[in-house]
This record gives sequence, structure tokens and C-alpha cells, in this order.
Amino acid sequence: MSHRIALSHTNAFAKNAKAAFVVLALGLCLLLACACSSSKPAGNANQQASDAPQTRQITDVYGRTVEIPTDVQTCATVGSAARFVVYAGGQDKLIAVTQMDTPASPTRPYTMVWEAAFTELPTTSNGNHLMETSVDGEALLGLAPDVIISSRSAQECDALQAQIGIPVVGISYQDQMFTYDVMQSILVVGDVLGTSQHAQDVVAKMEGWQQDLSDRTANTPEDERPTCYAGAVNYKGAKSFGGTYANYPPFEAVNILNVADSTGQTGSVEVTLEQLGEWNPDFMFLNAANLELLRQDYANNPAFFDSLKAFQTGNIYTQPSYNMNGTNVELAICDAYFDGATVYPDAFADVDLPAKYAEIFTTMLGADYYEQMQSQGAGFGQIPVRAFS
Repeated sequence: MSHRIALSHTNAFAKNAKAAFVVLALGLCLLLACACSSSKPAGNANQQASDAPQTRQITDVYGRTVEIPTDVQTCATVGSAARFVVYAGGQDKLIAVTQMDTPASPTRPYTMVWEAAFTELPTTSNGNHLMETSVDGEALLGLAPDVIISSRSAQECDALQAQIGIPVVGISYQDQMFTYDVMQSILVVGDVLGTSQHAQDVVAKMEGWQQDLSDRTANTPEDERPTCYAGAVNYKGAKSFGGTYANYPPFEAVNILNVADSTGQTGSVEVTLEQLGEWNPDFMFLNAANLELLRQDYANNPAFFDSLKAFQTGNIYTQPSYNMNGTNVELAICDAYFDGATVYPDAFADVDLPAKYAEIFTTMLGADYYEQMQSQGAGFGQIPVRAFS
């Protein structure tokens, strides 16, 4: 009896030991499987990181294919491209600007809004937008930006890229407002600098303003549209009454009849006072920054100017000139709202113009510049005839 009992205990012990061994073996297998599975993804992640592309290709506004780093952290500018870096919300990535970007100037609002940041940056070119430019390639190489944004020609972009081996992305926008080139330039810069959402938001707002301006005025019969003239505009220096624009973007945006369009030209035009007298526009929009030149012309021929309709009715207005080393697109849009509200007051009766200017500046520059602009004596308003004498 006792022997059989001892034997049954022995069998029970053997069975329990065998079961424990099986459990232990299964546990070891599970541990090994977990170790293998956990180490495999880590290896894959490292492999994926090493296989991740370090560069990518973009197409700039000129249609050039440019290979840039996948993650652009720094950029420098040539020409007047810093303006569009601000529009695209990428100013924090600037490590070099141009001599035209510092010191700040009211003629280039983006430099006023970002004056503190720009004055801390080195300059690597003279910054001319259309006139002859010079670039310090050695200084750029020393700074080693990931990319260069340039508003110069496609040929100049190619030449600079070949010279220093840094990707150069081209933009184009002179004398333009709601054009493909302007909006695409903002989107391209946003894509390059990793600020695409900001750039897309800015372009969407621009498209909204364009539609709003057109909708308010498009149905005005042509024979009811007053004739208008933009004078004393700046291009390659200050101009007096004879300096004007044909196909003037703010006028086009609000369906205003521009007498200078009859020249058959586009862009900046210099006309004689005799031609201005023949046109005899209903409204004149003049750049008050050139008031001394205007006074000189008036003093030389007061009877002529006093005979013009705009002088007789007092329909002479001032607005900020938007061209200075490239086009300040935000100023051009503000001008369009002012021009529309002046010529078609009923169509813009519900628009709070100061609030609209603030909206445009804040969207495109990152801050409301309107009050600062007013404090500097620039703005929108009527010029009394006596101001010319």
C-alpha cells in the first residue's frame, strides 16, 4: 500500500515537472518571439530613415525644375524676393536679405513690419529688382542657406545657381496684382519653405478680394463709368503729372475706365500735358509723395490745370504708390478698394475701408500696418486744389 502510494506521488511529481517544463519552454519561445518582433521594426525604422529622400524637385514660376532639400530650414533672397517670403509666412527662415531690405522704408511696408528681424540679418546683394544687380556669391557660400529665392530673371537664377551650387528658386511679379504669377509665386515660396498652409490661406484671401471688387462694379454700364487717371506714379524714379500707368491693376480690378489705356501700351507710360488735357479725366489719383514735382508743373501752367474737370470738381485724390523696388501687392489691393469706393461710392457703401486695409495688411504682412502708415503721413484722401499752389 505504502509502495503504491509512493509510486503515485512519484508519477504525480513527474507529470507536474513535465508540465512546468512545457510552460517554461513556451514562455521562452514567447520571449524570443517578442524580442525578434520588437527588434525588427527598429531596424526597419533605421533603414527607412536612411532611405528617406534628402532632396526633392520643385517647379518655380519660370517653369525651372530645381532640386531642393526635403526639409528647408534656411533661405536667403536676391532682388526683391524677401517681400514674397513675408507673404508666404517664411520670414523666420531668412538668414540673409539685401541692401534694399534695410533700413526699413515706408515705400516697402514688409520692411517696416519686420524691421527688427531684418536689421539683424547680413546683406548679400544690392537687392535691385529690375535694375542692375550684384550678388556676393562668396558671402552666400559662407552662410550656406538651404535655398535662395530670387525675383531676377530665369537666366540670372540659372547663372547664380551654377556659380555657387546652391538651389535658386525664381519668382516673378512686377506691376501685377491678381495674376497667376503673383499667386503662384506665393505658393511656390510656401512650398519651398514648408509654409504651404499659410501661403494657401493668403492666396485664398486674395482670390476673395478679387471677386469682391469685381462683383461690386462689373455690372456698371460702360457709359456710366467715370474716366480716371493715375498720375505721379513711381517707376525708375519719381514722376509728376505725366507719369502714369496703362492697364493699371487697381483700376482694372474695379472696372474703372483708365484714359491711359487708349495709348495701346501696358505698364508705365510718360505722357505730355497736352495729352492729359485731351483726355480731361473725371477723376485723378495722384501720388502725394511727389507733391513738390506736381506743384512745379502747376506753377508753370496754372490756367491749364484749373481748366481740367478734376480740378474744377475737386475730384483729385491721393493714394500710396505701390511700386518701389518691386510691387507691394498689399498696397495695390488697398488702392483698388479706395479707387472703387471713390468712383462708385454706392457700390462700396457697406465697406469699412480702414478695417479692410487692416485686414489686407494683416493677412499679407502678418501685422496691421495701416495706423503706422497713417502716422508717417501716407494714406488715402482728397487733395485740395489749393495744395498745388
